Amino acid sequence: MNVGSGRHKSNGTLRIKSLAERRANRPKRVYIMPSDAESKYKEATKFQETKCSFHQVKITSFCNNCGNFVCNVCKQPAHGHDGHDFMSATEKTNELKELVREHKMMIAERALNPVKRSISEINSIQYNMESNCDDLIRAVDEREQELIREIEKCSRRLKADIERKQIKYSPALASKLANLEDSKIKIDNELKSCDNIIYSGNSYDLLAWINSSSLSLDFNSAPISIRAPLQYEFHIHRPFYVEELFGKIRQLRVLLSHNNIKVTNSRKYDIYLENVVARKDCIWINKTGCFVSLKPKTGQEIDRKVCSVCPSSFVVTTSGEIIYTIPHEHNIYKTTQAMTVKLKHTYPYSPSGLCLAISGGFYVTLHKEKSDGKIVRYFNEDSKDWLELACYRERKSLLKMPTKITENGNKDVWVIDAVSASVFAINSVGKFKFEFKGSEKNFEPVGICTDCRHNVLISDFRNKLIDILADDGQLLSSIKLERLGISRPMGLCITKDGELCVGQGNGWMHFIRYSQ
Repeated sequence: MNVGSGRHKSNGTLRIKSLAERRANRPKRVYIMPSDAESKYKEATKFQETKCSFHQVKITSFCNNCGNFVCNVCKQPAHGHDGHDFMSATEKTNELKELVREHKMMIAERALNPVKRSISEINSIQYNMESNCDDLIRAVDEREQELIREIEKCSRRLKADIERKQIKYSPALASKLANLEDSKIKIDNELKSCDNIIYSGNSYDLLAWINSSSLSLDFNSAPISIRAPLQYEFHIHRPFYVEELFGKIRQLRVLLSHNNIKVTNSRKYDIYLENVVARKDCIWINKTGCFVSLKPKTGQEIDRKVCSVCPSSFVVTTSGEIIYTIPHEHNIYKTTQAMTVKLKHTYPYSPSGLCLAISGGFYVTLHKEKSDGKIVRYFNEDSKDWLELACYRERKSLLKMPTKITENGNKDVWVIDAVSASVFAINSVGKFKFEFKGSEKNFEPVGICTDCRHNVLISDFRNKLIDILADDGQLLSSIKLERLGISRPMGLCITKDGELCVGQGNGWMHFIRYSQ
């Protein structure tokens, strides 16, 4: 029995050991709790794990008087909470959590959501920009090819002009060269004759030679003048731009068509034509007590608007309203079909010149006695929003008494200053660009306007000229008006047909075709 029981005991022990080994080698099961269940579990057990900081036991209540969580030991009278109001720690914890949730929602609504919307808008803009890259590249390539074609076309035109010039000047140069060679032979013969009589003749021979010689050479005659052909100058030491090439082409066109400039129409009025304004298909002038619009070709009156006094300058808006200045009243007025209203009182400055701005509103020049002048741009026809432009160079104001003003196509402002007898060009924010002092001495600018090529035309009253400047300040041409029968150029404007309208102080109005 002992042996048998021992044998059975040994077998049981072996079975228990093998079962333990199999359980030990069995892979352990890992339970992965979901994120939301895990957060709820942590939220539920966090309070259970919180212990009192004094007694290291679980907190059970919240003291409303002390504003702190306490345990059962702290609630005893010996610990200073006798007679205090307590509430459940769980309820207080849930209340605090609700406050945190409200704060979280407020942050998400007021801070996070706007940031997300901004990020979404930026991503949308970036996506649109990336999607438009191909279109932009294609447009740039097309523009590049267009510029290349224009350059090739201009190059062919320049070469043709150069060949025509060579053909034109070659016979004349050959004839003048032959005359110069004949003169050289005569001079050589005369020099040899002088040498022979000096070294071989006596006094009587010298006297006889001088009396008999007619001295065929005329030393007082003017030398032969040779006019060189037109040259095209391209400097290799500075960058070359397509705009510069186009500017030279424009200059060449104006110079070549100078002899073809002519007056197409003339008309006499009994007024002082200092201001002429082109608007659509008519010309506006100011008579005593009214503004009158006329047809350029026939002179027929189209419209008439009442004006109490003679203005210094005026412009006509796209809606047909007239804005004008009265310097001695320090006022700017606007006239409509129904009434005349005062737009602005500019005291102590006196308003003078006016011009419409391309991007809306208008410019006005202001001057004051014993003070610098200035330019003000009003961004709308009601003159509520405005910007003051001061023209400075080397910290000195250039405007003393600005009068007429205009704006060309690239939004540069050109203004005449009566004191310095100059025309200044500034950009749209008042930065000085360049100054023009006339093509001849005693420059007296009176009128100014711009054409569709962004060129600026200036009437020189004293020299009886019309100076034409490119938008970069380069002098393109000067139209001499005396040969056209114009002696007092003042007001200028460009008609719808591209003709230059010139108003004179004696009342004559002339229309000039000055370009192709």
